[in-house]
Amino acid sequence: MIRVLLPFAGLFTACTPTWEIGGGLEDDPPGEEPPADDGIEEWSIGDQPEPEERFFDQDRIHEIDIELGDDSEASLWDAPYEYVTADVRIDGVLLEDVGIRLRGKIGSFRTLDGKPKLKLDFNRYVDGRRFEEMEALSLNNSVVDCSYLKEPIAYAVFNALGAPQMRATFTQVTIDGRDYGLYVAVDTQDDRFLKRNWDDPSGNLYDGKYIWYGDRDYVLLDFGEGNDALYQLEEGDDVGNADIAGISDALIASVGEPDFYSRMGEVIDWEQVHRVWAGEQWVGQNDGYCLNKNNYRIYFDPEDGKADWIQWDLDYSFLRDSDWGRNWRQPTGRLAYACFADDACRAAHVEVVEEMLALVDTLPLRELHDDLDELTRDAAEDDPRRECGRGDIRSWRSYTRDWVEERSDTVAWDWGL
Repeated sequence: MIRVLLPFAGLFTACTPTWEIGGGLEDDPPGEEPPADDGIEEWSIGDQPEPEERFFDQDRIHEIDIELGDDSEASLWDAPYEYVTADVRIDGVLLEDVGIRLRGKIGSFRTLDGKPKLKLDFNRYVDGRRFEEMEALSLNNSVVDCSYLKEPIAYAVFNALGAPQMRATFTQVTIDGRDYGLYVAVDTQDDRFLKRNWDDPSGNLYDGKYIWYGDRDYVLLDFGEGNDALYQLEEGDDVGNADIAGISDALIASVGEPDFYSRMGEVIDWEQVHRVWAGEQWVGQNDGYCLNKNNYRIYFDPEDGKADWIQWDLDYSFLRDSDWGRNWRQPTGRLAYACFADDACRAAHVEVVEEMLALVDTLPLRELHDDLDELTRDAAEDDPRRECGRGDIRSWRSYTRDWVEERSDTVAWDWGL
């Protein structure tokens, strides 16, 4: 069972699935322009943050200073995804020999002469070390999010819905004394993340992000397409991806059948999955599972053996489905498509959406947006490595503010509510 730890202080057409909708990419929206200025039982707000979560407060911008040195920097140029050592100060606290590598793929990957995505691994070279109970920390560069605000606000929505709890905050980053500007720091989904979110964290966690072979050569991962072996095991025991294959086998056997919903309910936790998918739609996650078969993770909860969905990488959120030529009535993810084409599954999902809308409309999202805007506005506009103009930053922040005020009406219309 997922534990809610941290809050913040249309009718669909049923049709025979064909799954021939094309795919965009995580970091590759088709020609967007900045906008002009112009049955859930417990969705209650959870407990206050525990002491180890103080890094993820949102009342200040943190400071992370990274000292690579010549050898580590040279290694990151040669092999950017391979870990090297660095000394790291976080708000003045020194951690020596931290593992660090670059992150990102087709659109968000940047080398050290730009603004790279980064991962810090605190115990890679010092066994058992933690920073505020974290083993690792992910630093997102916001090169595809001119507002810098999408992920913190989107995760606040998911957290309120009882989805796996993700934390986000802001930090200024320097590398070898060079100013790399404002970053969004987010949880890394590892065994510590599992421990915070599940009563039994010993299950298998898989990454459903697309496999990139370089240039424009990639494959999106979904069930029943013969790519089960490509899901990367992040935590747990190697079972040859048999648990992933179990979802594929069930989908192939039950799609279009009268008992589709109950049969798939033997291998996935529908109540949990509905919550995450409803959250994807509300936050406009065009690059998630439903609309692009990307940026999701699967956890097999040992308590019931079923798969839970996990949201991830939300820099392409706050987008309309039409921005990418998508349609929530016909999602790209095979399991979502089959669900929305099935009467029982669609009805259950609509019920969850309706409850979600009632909850989200009670949340102080506009106040959260305005607080984060005030906190980070100067840092974002003064970011020496930003890839958006100051006007774009302001326009996107105005856009995201309008989104939190209007999105519920759009989602309700989509479902005929």
